[in-house]
Amino acid sequence: MFLIFRRVAVTLIVPLLILAAAGSGSAAPPAPRDRSAGSGRSLDLAVGGYGISLGNSKRFRGLRINAVDSGVENVIGVNVTLWKPDENPDAVVHGIAVGLYGPSADILGAISIGLAAVQAESSISGISLGGAAVVSGGSLSGINVAGLAVVAEGTIRGITIGGLANVGAGGLSGISLGGLANVTEGDVSGITLGGLANVADGNVSGIALGGLASIVDGDLNGILVGGLATICDGKANGIMIGSLANIAGGGMNCIGASGLATICDGNMSGGVASGLATICDGDMRGIVASGLATVANGRFTGIAASGLAMVADGKIEGLTASGLGTIGIDGIHGITLSGGAIITESELRGVSAGIIGTLGSSSFGEEGLHFHGIQAESARWLTLHGIDIDISRELKGYALGGIRISAGEIVGAASSAVLVKAHRLRGFSHALVNIYDETQTGLVVGIVNYAEELHGIQLGLINIARNNRPGLRVLPVVNAHFE
Repeated sequence: MFLIFRRVAVTLIVPLLILAAAGSGSAAPPAPRDRSAGSGRSLDLAVGGYGISLGNSKRFRGLRINAVDSGVENVIGVNVTLWKPDENPDAVVHGIAVGLYGPSADILGAISIGLAAVQAESSISGISLGGAAVVSGGSLSGINVAGLAVVAEGTIRGITIGGLANVGAGGLSGISLGGLANVTEGDVSGITLGGLANVADGNVSGIALGGLASIVDGDLNGILVGGLATICDGKANGIMIGSLANIAGGGMNCIGASGLATICDGNMSGGVASGLATICDGDMRGIVASGLATVANGRFTGIAASGLAMVADGKIEGLTASGLGTIGIDGIHGITLSGGAIITESELRGVSAGIIGTLGSSSFGEEGLHFHGIQAESARWLTLHGIDIDISRELKGYALGGIRISAGEIVGAASSAVLVKAHRLRGFSHALVNIYDETQTGLVVGIVNYAEELHGIQLGLINIARNNRPGLRVLPVVNAHFE
């Protein structure tokens, strides 16, 4: 009977074990049998180094069954451990490792199954299934599934599923699904989904989705999604979506959407939509939509729509629309639309249109509250406002003001319902009152027209030209001077 059993073991079981160990041929071939493993002994049924081992054999190829592993060195095939292993610091298993409590080895290859845990002092490769945990003192590669956590001191590569968390100190690569979180001190590449959070101390390349937050301490190259917030301490390249906020500490070059705010500590480019505000500490470039305000500490270039205000410490270039005001300290160029004010300390150029204006402190250092419609150092091409246009130097092109237009010099045409006032005119103006306290060159039409020095024509009820001869300085209907 013993001879029959041995023959069956050799002819049927051993070939299956050799197939299960395929792919692990790089390991050094172990000795055929060694019955002195630790303090235990083994009964080995083997031919040519392959067969069945019952007990605590140190080295074996085939099917190895033992109650408690201790001092195991090398197993190729199937290793079955009935209970929690003792110390196995040098153990290497290639093939299938199964334990009611859990297998333990330095390297586990192919398939590792533990009712409680799968653990290794060094690395695990292949398929690891732990009822509670899969734990590696080195790296993990392959498919790793644990009821509670998958933990590695090194990198986790492959498909990883942890009921609560996946923790790879050296990084995560592949697909990682954590019931609560995915956490790593290294880089992340691939797809990570955390029920609450994804936290990476390094860079992220790929897709990271967190139920509450996704946090990257390095750079982002991919898609970052957080149920509440996304935070990237480095530069963000790709897509950021947070129901409350998106925060990038090293700049943004991406598409972003947030329920409350998008905050960038460097330069920003791409397309951003924020429920309340978009704030950039550097230059901003691209398409931006903000429920309340868009603020750039540097220059803005692109298209921006803001419910209340568009503000840039530098120049604004492009198409902007704001509910109450647009402020570009170093200039505004392009098409600018505002329900309130348009203000710059430099040049306003392009098509600029406002409606009602706002009250606020002067952008030119004057004390107290001032009404602002359109206010600039110079303006050109088409300048329109429902109430007031105030240009300190040259107003060039065509200007239309609901109540008042004031400028240092008007070159072109200006029309206002009430007042046009400037030091000099070269062109045409129309208002109830036209006042030029230095020179008028051209044509004015109004009720009262005044020019300190007239070189042209005044049409109105009262026309005053101080450089005409006495008796011709104040005339009804028409006054003229062509010298």
